[in-house]
Amino acid sequence: MERERRSKVSTAELFGIENAAPDLRALEERTARSTFDSRIRTTELVIGERNLRPFIPAIRELRLRCGQQDDLTTDPQYFVAANTMNRRVAAVLIRHYQELEACVLFYEHYKLGIGLGIMRGGGYMGESLIAGPEAYRLHYVQLAAQALLRHWRIHGVSLAVRAPLDECIEVMGPESGYRTFSERNIQYKLPLKNTYSATLAGMGPRTRRSLAGKRQKLEKNAHVAFLPTLEPAQALEAMLKLQKRSMAKRITEFYRARYRLLQEVPEFFSMGLRLPDGTWLSILSGWRRHRVTYVDLQMNDMRFKQESISAVMRAFMLENEIAFKQGLIHFVGGTSSLLRRYCRPIEPCTDAFFWRPCLRATLTNTVIPRLKPKSFYTSVKCPLTMRRE
Repeated sequence: MERERRSKVSTAELFGIENAAPDLRALEERTARSTFDSRIRTTELVIGERNLRPFIPAIRELRLRCGQQDDLTTDPQYFVAANTMNRRVAAVLIRHYQELEACVLFYEHYKLGIGLGIMRGGGYMGESLIAGPEAYRLHYVQLAAQALLRHWRIHGVSLAVRAPLDECIEVMGPESGYRTFSERNIQYKLPLKNTYSATLAGMGPRTRRSLAGKRQKLEKNAHVAFLPTLEPAQALEAMLKLQKRSMAKRITEFYRARYRLLQEVPEFFSMGLRLPDGTWLSILSGWRRHRVTYVDLQMNDMRFKQESISAVMRAFMLENEIAFKQGLIHFVGGTSSLLRRYCRPIEPCTDAFFWRPCLRATLTNTVIPRLKPKSFYTSVKCPLTMRRE
């Protein structure tokens, strides 16, 4: 009976509305109503690239209206290309009196060809999550999570949002058996000085040795060549050559999707590092907008790990971007500790997980970890496996 009762928990209860004390609930409703009224907004869940395609013009117009055109991570074309793996893309469209007001992007992980029923929103740094007015983005995320959990096949929503923990709790409700939060600090924007030497001078000796020292050693001993601009076909060749030798394991179609972005989006670039015999050591890719360089992809030959090939590639990249008169490197998805300590500002990011109890959640929690011990499902620490003190 208890299991049956829990399986019928409403979406409102998942977000703390039902369990709140009457006076507290009334206060929260009055406060929220004065700034954001969810009753006059509608949500539409769109699942799959094909179904999302007709909405691309409206989403792009929304991004332009909200001043988000530089951050391509919320552009549907980029979002689909970046998630061309064992994932299915989705979006929750939020309308205010029929006008598109926000778009919250998600993807679903697949294992062995089966959707896990868990939707993920936001990358590790909280990017690729939402297009919409900044003032109400947490409210939009909450509405989107509610819309997802009303779908019969979805039983969990995991997301990362660039906001402090207390603000997330204020909007989404306190932590409970169906809702967990954790806060962390993120750093991903590296300011550049006017010259390469001045940029290095602002870093510690260990970082300078890794960037400048390793680069000079590799140039002297291996005669590596840095190619600041790769044609799309050349970039695809480098990516496919490094596919099996790099740490990240992605399917071939992911790199072909990147190849199409390099062909179709003028702001995209790629640069590479190779030996005199043509062996590719590293490739780095991203886009440039208004003196900001966004870096979202780097592949390194792991056979050269001891030579710090990743740091060497970034040393070349920094010098190249400073020559381009760029003022900032924006590392999409973050960067290693080597450069992260020099990134500013330090921002809060909150990880949240919402779920609803059901038979599918129980089966997924039981079966998937046994088939795939390092599966995504175990990494989000589903509350089914958690025991509170």
